[in-house]
Amino acid sequence: MRHLTTRRATQLAGLSFVAVLAVIAFASFGATVSPAGTKAVTAQYGKKVTICHRSGPKRKSRYHTIRVSRRAVKAHLRHGDGLGACPRAVFTLCHKAKAGKHRTVHVRGFKRDKKHLKHGDKYGACKVKKHKKKHK
Repeated sequence: MRHLTTRRATQLAGLSFVAVLAVIAFASFGATVSPAGTKAVTAQYGKKVTICHRSGPKRKSRYHTIRVSRRAVKAHLRHGDGLGACPRAVFTLCHKAKAGKHRTVHVRGFKRDKKHLKHGDKYGACKVKKHKKKHK
């Protein structure tokens, strides 16, 4: 009788060991395949950049996070997209200050971006006026 219980305990220990190994294997596989795993994402999308894309006014949500190639980033930034995921994206705006002056500001988050646009700010850096040199 005692021999049967020892044998049963050995079988249960072996089964437990196999179950633990299976859980570890599935967890490690999930980490490599998961989009949240930075190593897997970097290896797969190494030449992509995350931006907050500003779409047309007819869409339900005007802003959404997308990934584009490095070559396309300049074009997206020119028409008002921001670098990074939408809640934390950085937008470059030409801010309309008092007395008609303008200055370039960097705004974090699409909610602040919308507030600046309502007050008359424009996308992109402010254009610097070049002064003409006077010749003597």
